Amino acid sequence: MITRVKNNAKYLFTRFTFIASMIFGLISIIQMFVGWDILGVKEDTKCKIFIFGMLLVACIIVALIWGIFFSNKKKILAEDEVEIVVKYGDLFKVAFPQTQKKEKIVVIAVNRCFDTVISKDLVKSDSVHGQFLRKFIKNDSDRLQLDSEIETSLQEFDIPYEVLSRSDKRYGKLKKYPLGSVARINGKNGIIFFLLALTEFDINCVAHCNKHEYVDCMLKLFEYYDAHGQGNELYLYPMGAKMARTGLSKKEALDVTVVLTKISKEYLKSKTTIIVDGRNKNEISIMDL
Repeated sequence: MITRVKNNAKYLFTRFTFIASMIFGLISIIQMFVGWDILGVKEDTKCKIFIFGMLLVACIIVALIWGIFFSNKKKILAEDEVEIVVKYGDLFKVAFPQTQKKEKIVVIAVNRCFDTVISKDLVKSDSVHGQFLRKFIKNDSDRLQLDSEIETSLQEFDIPYEVLSRSDKRYGKLKKYPLGSVARINGKNGIIFFLLALTEFDINCVAHCNKHEYVDCMLKLFEYYDAHGQGNELYLYPMGAKMARTGLSKKEALDVTVVLTKISKEYLKSKTTIIVDGRNKNEISIMDL
């Protein structure tokens, strides 16, 4: 909690000044018509100082409650048909709804071979890629179906690929697609997945992606969305941290994602939502974006 207050200090201060100015402005207006005695306050300096102090404390408390418990979303851009929002939440609640929803596109970053097997030597189960596979695949038949859909989607646009050998990559698929390639996969209840080829595996299947590749990949994603998104709402997340090994911190990955989304607004003729894992509220501030 303390960490979250520190990370949101600037925003909390703006909330405090807003609340304080409203309250003290209202009091000043009231005093234009009635005196302190009518309000039941003695014409005593100490009494006034005490009331002033209590009001300041109340403003601080309200600002803290507002900033910590109710500031879970920030609109970054609202311009013509374009809306960009950053919010705390659970990407997979959006990706796997229980009931039919209007069509939405959810971006999932994967490796450039589009592997679909979870293992400690390939796709880690706690990565976003791994969590997607755990929820999407229930049995071997589901995996074969997903592999087929990925292959079909990539072949539809004649995306070239390189065939690796086991001296290049010890486990998993050997077809490596270009950075930023997208496989379009139909989910359930109106969800469409854009599987985005972001990371490259080394021989030991350790994922790598540098900062320049991350930027290039995101720009290619937005170009693909412009051509094939059909105006559906787009959901993504800061993909450049942790297992992508870009060298970006979680906050830096969010900042870069927001900047790239804003400068790509010409491709985003709809609402775009960047979801920050709600478990990271204490680490990542979204109100200072």
